[in-house]
Amino acid sequence: MSQKLYNQLIAGHQGLGAGTMRDVILPAILGKETDEMLYWIGKDLARVYPVATTEDLVYLTNQLDFGRLALRKKSNTSQLWRLSGVIVKERIQRDEEETSFGLECGFLAQEVEFQLGTVAEAKIFDRHRDYVDILIQNDPQNSADNERSEMVTFITVDRPDEKEDAPKKETRHSLLKRRKKDKK
Repeated sequence: MSQKLYNQLIAGHQGLGAGTMRDVILPAILGKETDEMLYWIGKDLARVYPVATTEDLVYLTNQLDFGRLALRKKSNTSQLWRLSGVIVKERIQRDEEETSFGLECGFLAQEVEFQLGTVAEAKIFDRHRDYVDILIQNDPQNSADNERSEMVTFITVDRPDEKEDAPKKETRHSLLKRRKKDKK
């Protein structure tokens, strides 16, 4: 298994370092409690990078190399998210049913809890060969009134695509060139 795993990780999008840490070392340390512990680690990670909007959550999830996140359904008491992309597909194909998405579930639960201000829990709703659906359930009547939620300061997510779409700031030189061209 070692050569096969090495070949998969070195050729994969996740990379050897991140793949080894995530899918070899952590499960070896955490043992049978891997899913549950990764869930709480995911919640702690969300406390480090809290975001204010669904759009920021989508960008941040991608930046963390968790995969491509998309909101599929939303109601007052639940949200259904799809996590997909090449990293997710490779992880599922490599480890099949053993692949833990506890980290992602905990992370999403905490982010939604921050955004809604109510207690939220997440679990894998459906697993496919190239994506997972994560169900987040919240109770609008049960507010998340712990001190961590009250003191949260949302981060500003860097969105490279917005920089490309934003009007380019003209330099003094380019302004002078344009004025000369306009006079002709």
